[in-house]
Amino acid sequence: MLKLKMTFYSALFVFSASSTAIAADSDSLDLSLQELMNVEVTSVSKQKQLLSNSPAAIYVVTSETIRRSGATSIPQALRDVPGLHVAQIDSQKWAIGSRGFNGRYNNKLLVLMDGRTLYSPAFSGIYWEVQDTLMADIDRIEIIRGPSAALWGANAVNGVINIITKHSADTLGGYGELGAGDYEQGFAGFRYGSTWSDKVTSRVYLKGHERDSFELDPNDLESDLLVPFADAGKDNSWQHLQLGGRIDIQLETDTSLTLSSDFYTSKMQQAPNIASTDAPLYREYYTDEVKNDGFNLLSKYTKALSATSEYSVQTYYDYANRDENLYGLSSETVDIDFQHQLIIGQNHNIVWGLGYRYIQDELGSSPILESSEASSTNTDLWSAFISDEMMLVKDELWLTLASRFEQNDYTGFEIQPNVRLMWQLDSQNSVWTSIARAVRTPSRLENNISANALNIPPSDVAPLVKVWVSGNDNFESEEMVSYEIGYRFIPASQWSFDTTVFYNDYGKLRSVSESDSTIDFSTFPNYISQYVLFGNSLDGYNYGVELSSLWVATHSLQLRANYSFIQSEFGGSLNQNTDAPEHMLSTIIDWNITDNIDVNFVWRFIDNNNVISQNGTSMKTIPSYHSVDIGLRWMVTPDISLSAFGKNLLHPTHLEYEGESLQFPYRVGPSYFVKATLSF
Repeated sequence: MLKLKMTFYSALFVFSASSTAIAADSDSLDLSLQELMNVEVTSVSKQKQLLSNSPAAIYVVTSETIRRSGATSIPQALRDVPGLHVAQIDSQKWAIGSRGFNGRYNNKLLVLMDGRTLYSPAFSGIYWEVQDTLMADIDRIEIIRGPSAALWGANAVNGVINIITKHSADTLGGYGELGAGDYEQGFAGFRYGSTWSDKVTSRVYLKGHERDSFELDPNDLESDLLVPFADAGKDNSWQHLQLGGRIDIQLETDTSLTLSSDFYTSKMQQAPNIASTDAPLYREYYTDEVKNDGFNLLSKYTKALSATSEYSVQTYYDYANRDENLYGLSSETVDIDFQHQLIIGQNHNIVWGLGYRYIQDELGSSPILESSEASSTNTDLWSAFISDEMMLVKDELWLTLASRFEQNDYTGFEIQPNVRLMWQLDSQNSVWTSIARAVRTPSRLENNISANALNIPPSDVAPLVKVWVSGNDNFESEEMVSYEIGYRFIPASQWSFDTTVFYNDYGKLRSVSESDSTIDFSTFPNYISQYVLFGNSLDGYNYGVELSSLWVATHSLQLRANYSFIQSEFGGSLNQNTDAPEHMLSTIIDWNITDNIDVNFVWRFIDNNNVISQNGTSMKTIPSYHSVDIGLRWMVTPDISLSAFGKNLLHPTHLEYEGESLQFPYRVGPSYFVKATLSF
């Protein structure tokens, strides 16, 4: 493990920024609304299309948005996406969800970086703390709310987040950044891009940070956790170091090759609590140091066969290792993806593809986890998809039929179809609708791993009972059928309005029931074990509306408002967080005061949210909160900038979420930092 230790000092009390999602470059406020709406996206159909013509609830966070927001991590850049609930658990952990089902390990949101899946094979979720890159190298982040499994596969149930980095030809020369503050104790980044020939460009980067702990308030603890609070570790600081690079080669006029790689190492502090056999609490509290290491290698070969036909082959290898007292986990992933796009006549735009993914993961020793299979398992995933975008009425009406077919080792064959219709009424109005089926396939945890979730103290008539929540080799895929309709309206050259209404019907959701449990008396009279199996007995639905409006007031002033509403009905469940804040609202102002000074202002409101409490046996309400971010940037010269940021300025501290993995709840407070950048 590489050692990362940076100490920086800040004496400036400042404010921070967050900004809107449609902007193309540093002069974006000078662009017309029409130009802003014509940003090209690829996540909806796996081919380039205009944002305004995409039959999906899609939102784009561009590089300029990230720059104005002062985001130092990918989760921070997603804060104000409509319909996306972004909540910080502690200094390093995040919960990010689309249309409900948020959590530390969100199992219904697929996250990609340059086509490489970031989904954890063992726990069905994202370790956001190790998904990082130099923020200045991100070209855009495309967010689809709603199912996209027909193209992207299982687990793209409630949404897809596709992080796309810049071509190396767009990052030539040198770039450096340095910053410091209170929570952001110190961070630095460096990148250098070079031209090898007229056909080859490359870049390398290095990034590191050190972040301080969040506050732990005893008022947020459950009553059974108050006694050990004084002795519990309160440190949740985080150190991270990452480096990588990219090479883009234009082999021929119609042929290109991209190679990229990333390496990371991090050290995080946490204070978990787990079931124990020790009286009187039968729960153990300790300080833990988590170590993460990993790297990836990716190649993508693209060749145009003709003006109407192009194919690509993408391969990647990913290695990740996590070492903590709760468990050790390492995984290796090999993925091969073939895709072919062809235009037939004037009315059919077809994209089809084949894929294979091999995953090997190994579960290390753990005081609370045990596997019914070998510590190391191998899984295979075979897939195929096809999509046909048909123009029914020239330049007015398009119908897209798509489906994905997958074969996995846990549930076998899965079909995930999707029908989308796009109707361009006129230059100002467009309507789209979609019906889709998506599934969330089981993880190893749900198939063959048992977790000691709770110990019941002994009594006069019974010994200690160790309660295990156990995987079930008959566990089926969770299912969802989604119905969406969207409307885009551009009433004037300075104003746009975008809305989506959705209804999601879920079935076979993960559940646990004591009626499906078994009792093991082999260790009696010391203790007995009760194994409660995962099942698929939970059903439910949610529905809601998402709104986004952009007003380009002047060439130097831009305002955006985002709002989302959601209602859920799932009954009681202590297995996964099904709810979402009923109301979420954000208002963003971007103002270029002068040619070299810009200011950004964000006000956001997040409604109450019900989550599983840290003891895992009850529900807890996270109170609603308001927050304000303000930021200021001064371009000292065309190559040097100074920025000042402040976040969460309205309240001393507040809870945003509570981790399900027996972690203490930490409060998010105001934070301030300054940053300097240099281009050369």
